[in-house]
Amino acid sequence: MNLHLRLLCILGLAAAAPAQSLVANLVTNNTSGQRSSGTEPFHVIGSRAVFVADGAFGLEPYVTDGTAVGTRLLRDLAPDADSSPQFLTVLGNKVLFAANVPGLGRELWKTDGTTAGTMLVKDIRPGAVGSAPQDLVVYGGYVWFAADDGSHGVELWRSDGTAAGTAQYVDMQPGIGSAAPDQLTAVGSALYFSIYSPTTGNELHRLTGPNAAVSLVADLTPGTGNTGLADFAPFGNRLLFAANLGTGYEPCVSDGTAAGTFQLAELEPGTGSSQPRQFTALGGRAVFLANVTGVGRELFVTDGTAAGTALLGDLYPGVTSSNPDGLMAHAGAVYFAATTPSGQREPWRTDGTVAGTYQLLDLNPGSASSDPTDYTVVGGRLWFAATRAGVGNELFATDGTAAGTGLVGDLVPGTGSLNATGLTVFGSRLLFRGSVGGAGTWEPCITDGSLANTALLDDVAPPVADSSPMLFANVGSRIFFCAGSNAAGREPYVTDGTPSGTGLIVNLYPGSTGSNPQHRATRGNEVFFTAQAPAQGEQLFVTDGTAAGTVQLTSTSGLLPRELVTFGNRVVFTGHSGGTGTEPWISDGTAAGTFELFDVRPGSGSSLQTADFTVAGNLMFFVADDGSHGSELWVSDGTLAGTQLVADLIPGPASSTPTRLTAVGGVLYFTAYTPANGVELWRSDGTAAGTGLVVDLSPGAGSASPQQLTAAGADLYFTAVVNGSRQVHVCDGTAAGTVAITATGTTSSTAFTDLTWTQAGLFFLHDDGSGTGAELWRSGGTPATTQLVLDIAPGQASGPIPGTLLAAIGGTQLHFAASDPQNGLQLWLSNGTAASTRQVSGFGGPGHGAVRLEGFFADGARTFFACDDGVSGLEPWVYDPNHTSVAFVLPYGTGCAGAPGEPRIDAVGLPTVGNASFAVTVSQALPQTLAFAVASLGSNDINHGGGCRQLVDFPLFALPHRFTTAAGTAAAPLPIPTDPQFIGLSLFCQWAVLDPAGPFLGTFAFSRGLQAQIGT
Repeated sequence: MNLHLRLLCILGLAAAAPAQSLVANLVTNNTSGQRSSGTEPFHVIGSRAVFVADGAFGLEPYVTDGTAVGTRLLRDLAPDADSSPQFLTVLGNKVLFAANVPGLGRELWKTDGTTAGTMLVKDIRPGAVGSAPQDLVVYGGYVWFAADDGSHGVELWRSDGTAAGTAQYVDMQPGIGSAAPDQLTAVGSALYFSIYSPTTGNELHRLTGPNAAVSLVADLTPGTGNTGLADFAPFGNRLLFAANLGTGYEPCVSDGTAAGTFQLAELEPGTGSSQPRQFTALGGRAVFLANVTGVGRELFVTDGTAAGTALLGDLYPGVTSSNPDGLMAHAGAVYFAATTPSGQREPWRTDGTVAGTYQLLDLNPGSASSDPTDYTVVGGRLWFAATRAGVGNELFATDGTAAGTGLVGDLVPGTGSLNATGLTVFGSRLLFRGSVGGAGTWEPCITDGSLANTALLDDVAPPVADSSPMLFANVGSRIFFCAGSNAAGREPYVTDGTPSGTGLIVNLYPGSTGSNPQHRATRGNEVFFTAQAPAQGEQLFVTDGTAAGTVQLTSTSGLLPRELVTFGNRVVFTGHSGGTGTEPWISDGTAAGTFELFDVRPGSGSSLQTADFTVAGNLMFFVADDGSHGSELWVSDGTLAGTQLVADLIPGPASSTPTRLTAVGGVLYFTAYTPANGVELWRSDGTAAGTGLVVDLSPGAGSASPQQLTAAGADLYFTAVVNGSRQVHVCDGTAAGTVAITATGTTSSTAFTDLTWTQAGLFFLHDDGSGTGAELWRSGGTPATTQLVLDIAPGQASGPIPGTLLAAIGGTQLHFAASDPQNGLQLWLSNGTAASTRQVSGFGGPGHGAVRLEGFFADGARTFFACDDGVSGLEPWVYDPNHTSVAFVLPYGTGCAGAPGEPRIDAVGLPTVGNASFAVTVSQALPQTLAFAVASLGSNDINHGGGCRQLVDFPLFALPHRFTTAAGTAAAPLPIPTDPQFIGLSLFCQWAVLDPAGPFLGTFAFSRGLQAQIGT
């Protein structure tokens, strides 16, 4: 099967060509160093293992089948955030876990190791708060846990992995009070836990069967007093635990009866605690750790009786602790790490007797420690991670004897370290989190103990490489934005929406520091923006999109221009000078025409905190404090004489604090406070006589607290609290014409968010409590036309991403980012009907879409935005419904040099649909040598040592290998099919060239990577 057919089979591409396209990959290499995904322990279900890792998509669930191809993200449960899965527990062929999902909160989920099989078990507490399941444990065919359904407090629940089979088991504290079950532990045929009841307080309870009643084991603190309970552990058919019976935490035992539940010993006399931990059963005995004055933290043993509970050995004699840790029972002994008086931390073993407790081996001779961790039984032997001089931190194994203890293999040859943790048996191999292939220190890896079969499964968290574009604005027929690069730092760029038409305007701050543009406003074919000027700090600039047409307008030290707003043919902004403080400034686009407009507060004091400049008609309104009238509404016609206080709503120095200034035609609406009316809606025409209260929605001194003022033609939409409920209102400028258009609000300030006006009506996000979560709503301005558009994320989960709603396509429709369970985070478009509300991008793969979507900016039919597609980092993209994806090639990453230098990757032609002659080329290689090209559907950044990095992801597809010419060049054909399904697809390619001077194994030099997007 050729490459093209294989790609089609893998992708299952839709017939429709996506209209989104990468504008430019401005940061193609990374200098921040290798990251770590912090991979959590593995949970094996059949031929798969589920784990949690922190990669580009945040802290989410992953799966592996033991191969690089089969290691991937299961689902991006919380796009643009972390779902932070916890308490992963295997139940049959499923893994149950708690995860935090927008709209649902933290609830119970399950997975069978497939994307389709990763789903919510039950929304135990409807709404965004979540039931917060915790302490999951398997017992009697169920997973038992503590959860709060919002009506009964935190109580004992159980689940068989289905919604119908998930229910509260008992309400020990009736009503909303919590019994707070904790320390759930299966012991033989019983389930033990601590739980609170009104009659006994917090005490030890158990179940003797999955359908049995909860019974009190013992009221260790008689009456309603609480007993502190911790560190439950099985001991045959009994339970070992730590309890505070008024004399501190000490070791206890229980056989499930009151008489058989007692303190084993008061190891630390008085009210101090010995803090017993890590009870580990060893036949008829158990060893544990405890801290005793005069002895330190040492190893103890118990046979379940008071007489048989004693110090097993003061391994570090005297008051200093040996700090045993990592106890693991195997073949009649317990293995652990401990520190000796020489200061070394080495492997020890005990059979539960003093004579049988000894250091197994000085694994790292000398003064340094081997520091063994993660004891795990593999094939009848005990494997563990430890450090030894000359080999670094590697895997070792023991059969329980010094002679039988040694290195499994130097799996990272030389002094490099494997740093293996979370060792988990996976068939005949071992899964672990570690550092292989130059990836981060905690990435998913696998080994059978040999160097040849030790591999990185996935570099979940490769080094990030973001240009982080922002401040999109029109500059003539092109788009202005600012972005970062490794060479120039953050500087202003311009684009026509294609890679070839995207470039740096000017490097305002030479070097890698960058001028860091922060604020911008558009005037005609120019953009005003703020940026750092060398030795002058942040100043005001203007550009027409060319270097010659980019001019610095100010040079006042400490000016800090902010809040840029276009006002006719000028731009107003706040500026600070030492003599007058922060005041309103104005600019006509020339240095001579840029100056302080008016010193509202004479002297060095500042009149402006947040000016909130807003243009209504031919006037510019703002909020200022002149030192006499408090923070009040001001107006300006752009001249010194025409800048004045509008009205002192609270006469004297008190402040009405106008906020949320919003222009509707030539009228200004705003909110303000007065003692008589509270915070209500006001309007102004710029005169004192024309400034007044629109409506007192909460009559008297109470406040309706209007928010989210949104202009909509001649009307104003906003939210306000009336009769204790926040609703969306529409206003025509009169009290009689101000009415609520919703009836499903709450007191929350976030009951309705993201009010956005388009020609299709008012859109907003809202959760009406019906079980849809926070979804997209639309209104035509009346209660009858206000309704849910579409439940994008079915059920209580929320689909749209707050802060992304934008009037687009000439203002006729709405663009926004949203996530659904199948496709993850994508770009959506809506005209207000369910049938025409649809996903219009094709980021990602099964269970996930883009990592981030933000900074949306509409330009006619096009929408520009910042996107991290999981491949190129956060870069500028464009959605253009009139054009399919643009074909381009972009190099990225860094190669490693051979004898002639770094092999140079390029292409012949562009990867346009039907281009049979497209090829990937290499130059600057040795002559007459073998060169191997590979392609992939994704990029990666795996350090193979010697500065050589694998820049393509798994799976890899080998292109035909080539012998270089006498000039050191070669070309690998990659014909592009005449098939529109490929439009928008990116391929990632890299060359490896046979070269005795190459750093990779002394055999190969690597080129950079090359991204090739197929287009028209």
